[in-house]
Amino acid sequence: MAMGNKLLRLLVVTTFIFKCILAGITELNNDEAYYRLYALKLQWNYFDHPPMIAVLLKLSTVDLLFQSEFFLRLGILVCSAISTWLVYCIGRRISDEQTGLLAAFLFTASPYCSVIAGLLVIPDGPQLVWWLWSVLLMVKITGARPGDRHTGPRLLLLGLTIGCCMLSKVHGVFLWVGFLLYILLYQRRFLVNPFLYCAGVITGLAVLPVVYWNISHHFITYQYHSNRVHLFGALQADSFLRELVGEVIYNNPISFVLLVLALVALIRRHIFLSLQWQRLLFLLAFPLIAVVIVISLFNDTLPHWTGPAYTTLLPFTAAWLRSRQKISDAGRVPRVLKWAVAFTAVLLVPAIMAIKWLPVNIGQKDPIHLGAQDPTLDMNGFKDMAPRIDSLYRGDVGEGVIGKDPFLLADYWFPAAHIDYYIARRYGFRFLAIGGGAAIHQYAWINSDRPFLQPGDDAYFIGVSNYFNPPAAQLAERFEAVLPPVVITQYRGGVPVRNFFIYRMKRYKGGLPRNGVLEEK
Repeated sequence: MAMGNKLLRLLVVTTFIFKCILAGITELNNDEAYYRLYALKLQWNYFDHPPMIAVLLKLSTVDLLFQSEFFLRLGILVCSAISTWLVYCIGRRISDEQTGLLAAFLFTASPYCSVIAGLLVIPDGPQLVWWLWSVLLMVKITGARPGDRHTGPRLLLLGLTIGCCMLSKVHGVFLWVGFLLYILLYQRRFLVNPFLYCAGVITGLAVLPVVYWNISHHFITYQYHSNRVHLFGALQADSFLRELVGEVIYNNPISFVLLVLALVALIRRHIFLSLQWQRLLFLLAFPLIAVVIVISLFNDTLPHWTGPAYTTLLPFTAAWLRSRQKISDAGRVPRVLKWAVAFTAVLLVPAIMAIKWLPVNIGQKDPIHLGAQDPTLDMNGFKDMAPRIDSLYRGDVGEGVIGKDPFLLADYWFPAAHIDYYIARRYGFRFLAIGGGAAIHQYAWINSDRPFLQPGDDAYFIGVSNYFNPPAAQLAERFEAVLPPVVITQYRGGVPVRNFFIYRMKRYKGGLPRNGVLEEK
């Protein structure tokens, strides 16, 4: 099986190099620019998520010494390579090395695994590493003979990996849900193993600081997410359909069909994987999928929430594909998997080209909301707009329209994080996000650590047409004057795609809360 190992190395290295290029030539999207803020100051928890993504960013940027797009994404790229190897190890453990190789190709073919969690700076990148490591440990633990001396240490390590997964995203709790269900249903001998309970304690200790932080901050993270998720309200067929379609696309339509075919084969009693591994993988995957689908009946959901669950099923699909190959095909990749990988590449390359060069405005056309509903603008324009705003400032100072060293202000976490990263950081402007707590998110803590407006200070409020809001009355009334906005238009391929509205705010009078959180009305 040396050929399989060679193909695995080639797959991981080639994919890593390709994504390194993409990481260096594309701007950050809304979430990526926002999560960079986590690394400014390590906390036990943040407004939206636990701290693992912040730790990863600290490491990949050498404590923010290198803050280019490439270094911000580097940790995610490494996590993706590790996750590819882990899914290979799971497939090899439950079947054989060829199954592991096919699972690795399925992983690479998945837009969720390779791009969303494998290129972009979001908590799913480190989450997948700890999730898959936990699954691998469960396979080793449940597949060992009774009395195996490695079982105890592996259980303790499992408690740590699940804890780290929950420190990435709270979805990690489903690992314990699935594992305990498996033990209760099929391997109750573990219920008398003290290492199982020690593992639970280790997970609890790992997440205890997150719980303490939330207690200290009135469970603000869970209040925010609970406000987004309501059960048993009015049925929303559109959100349910979006979730289903999104799950198919995010996990690759070709791979999704292969998963369905594998399940159909199982129903028809085609035995291609040990019943033990079927049970374990299904109990780890389907509870999360079911919960998200139920939530989507009443709320808007995001398809990547189920990403770890579908990733858990990749070795199962790979085992079915392996069963359809001849023994002599070991080390070879079926044509259908090559098409699946090509689908993601074909989807990704035109998307990058459209983001950077598409000479069409695919969003709204009116000047106030120009570009609204155009998702390509989330990764385009702020880098080019930065020198134009700096030029406006220098002209205003020269003409006496604005005082020296004004603040830059925004009222929502996006585009605030973009303005902060591409404009304020680059040209040395002081930046604050001023708005409702649910609007500015982590800036409620960041503002408190930054220089704040003093009476007499001037500021620029920057609004963008694709998420347009003028300065709130609670903010505007804290200045002696707010001048009509200067409009700077962003062009792509010679076509206007977005307007930047720059409000000059003169002579701050005081009265804003130090953390920038305005009372929501």
